[in-house]
Amino acid sequence: MKTTCTLCWLLLFFLSARADNASLDQFQTQLKHALDAGNSDSIAAAYCRMSEYYVYRNSDSAHFFCKEGLKYADKNKPEPYLTLINNLADTYFSAGKMDIATQLFLSADKEAVRLAHSRMFRVSVLTSTGVTYRRREMPDSALFYYNKALGLLEGEENSISEEIHLLTSIAVLYANTSRLSEAENYVRRAMKKAEKCDDMDMTLYAAATAGSIFILQKNYAEASRVILPVLEKARQQQKPKFELKCLTFLLSIFRQTNNKDSINHYMKEADRAAALLPENSTEVMGYRETQFQILSSLGKYRESLAIQHRILKEGSQNIQTPVDNLYKLMARNYAKLNEYRQAAAYYEKCIAASDSLRKEAIDAELSELTVKYETQEKELEIARLNEEQLSQKAQTMRWTLAAIGLSGILLLLALWYALSRRHAKRKEELNVARSYIEGLEQERARLAKELHDGVCNDLLGIGLQLQALPIPEDSRNYLLNLTEQIREDVRSVSHELMPPKFQHTTLDEMAEAYIARFHMPHSIQVTMNKECKGKEWNEIPERTAYETYRIMQELLSNIVRHANATKIEIGLLLEEHTLTLRIKDNGNRTGKCPEAANAGGIGRTTIAERIKITGGTFAEETDADMQTFTLTIPL
Repeated sequence: MKTTCTLCWLLLFFLSARADNASLDQFQTQLKHALDAGNSDSIAAAYCRMSEYYVYRNSDSAHFFCKEGLKYADKNKPEPYLTLINNLADTYFSAGKMDIATQLFLSADKEAVRLAHSRMFRVSVLTSTGVTYRRREMPDSALFYYNKALGLLEGEENSISEEIHLLTSIAVLYANTSRLSEAENYVRRAMKKAEKCDDMDMTLYAAATAGSIFILQKNYAEASRVILPVLEKARQQQKPKFELKCLTFLLSIFRQTNNKDSINHYMKEADRAAALLPENSTEVMGYRETQFQILSSLGKYRESLAIQHRILKEGSQNIQTPVDNLYKLMARNYAKLNEYRQAAAYYEKCIAASDSLRKEAIDAELSELTVKYETQEKELEIARLNEEQLSQKAQTMRWTLAAIGLSGILLLLALWYALSRRHAKRKEELNVARSYIEGLEQERARLAKELHDGVCNDLLGIGLQLQALPIPEDSRNYLLNLTEQIREDVRSVSHELMPPKFQHTTLDEMAEAYIARFHMPHSIQVTMNKECKGKEWNEIPERTAYETYRIMQELLSNIVRHANATKIEIGLLLEEHTLTLRIKDNGNRTGKCPEAANAGGIGRTTIAERIKITGGTFAEETDADMQTFTLTIPL
């Protein structure tokens, strides 16, 4: 069985590689034909396809094709002009040149606005901009651009790929600030979206990120379960960047679990993948950092030092380890080799680098102080030149500003006090309303149970006894039918008293069912209309649906009992931000609004309390023919 599975994987890998090579051959042929034809648009499009192919495979090649394509691209047409800019920014990002990458992503967004290009393209470049700011350790700026991207996503369909990119990037930001539970929440949402996504690059990105977050949580089993399938897909599609990233994550797991056999195997695999990428790329530098840590933990201090020196020589911006910490780790390697002179030298470099970082901060503070001092000197010179003329005016202005400031503070305090009192009062009213409604519902449930389990069963017993009495059959049948009718009426009242359940149904369905079974006099005609705009009925919060249903029950009951109406119209309107219940009848005019609870009547008191809980508003209108009750609830 195992051999069969292995053969299937090998066959799948072979077919995938063949398909990938076929795509490259096709793109190269299209580029050759375009160059032969000399059409600028066709040449730019062909270069763009080549850059798309290489962007996750070979950044140097992708960079070349982007540059060439931009020479031919029409800057007044969105495609392929904008895609080429975006891919070029990706190549700078891969090379660790975050400043240039940031500017190019921002330029792509600006050009997209100018050319009225799709919002989804803007979501993608704004997300990438946020990632570059995160890599530059500017989380505030990263959040700003993530929020802009989220704003553009609202109301958009067919945006799964962009949403995965954004959710995964936000997850990385949270992980970097050690907020791992929130990071896990975002990356799991991204992976769920990825199940419906055809963009394999985004799927790999989400899964690889999920694996790294699980490693930080020390959930190594879950991390391996997520990363291993991604590694296979990266190999099938010949994407060494993703392959090396996955291998680096796995090596981190094996290092922390001290799995030496797996470390040796996967380091050989990682060396093979790294050889296909530029040495200063993000993925290779990430692997080198993990590699020298593994070698140190295995006691291979000389090999670890060789990699550390190699990183220093490259001077890449893509390393995550601060330079002072790198010097400290090198010093420890030399100490393990008993080369204490070298160890001391690198400890001194570590201290010097730390001092240098502090010196930069001090220099910045001194520069700011100098600016402030020079500004103050100029202000003092102006003050000395105009002292006599401005002295009295300045004194008056100070007193005026002080008075205005004091008045403003007092006003703010008064406003704060009033708002606090209002909020406390509102909160107290809501608590009272909730207590009243909960008590009412408990009593309804108790009565419903008593009627159903007590009276209904008693009536059933009476029916059985009637069948046994020696009375004429006509009289017995009449009494039995009457008893069964009373039993059905009691059961109906019992069901009406029980609280409605909205877990498996919606407000409109519950309302229709209630009206259908409501015992309405034959003289009353009831109609119901429902309409939804921008929302679905199942999106209404359960508590809101519940209270609306109860208010409708109470209003209908009041109208049937007291209004002598012959016609009742019920309307339910669901919009993006509001839910409206409107009931019209042609009965006599009671003129009693539910808020007027002190006017008497438990029903009106109950309606008023339920309206408070929903935060809605209630209005009553009367004209020559109809009276209308309107309940509006914000969603």
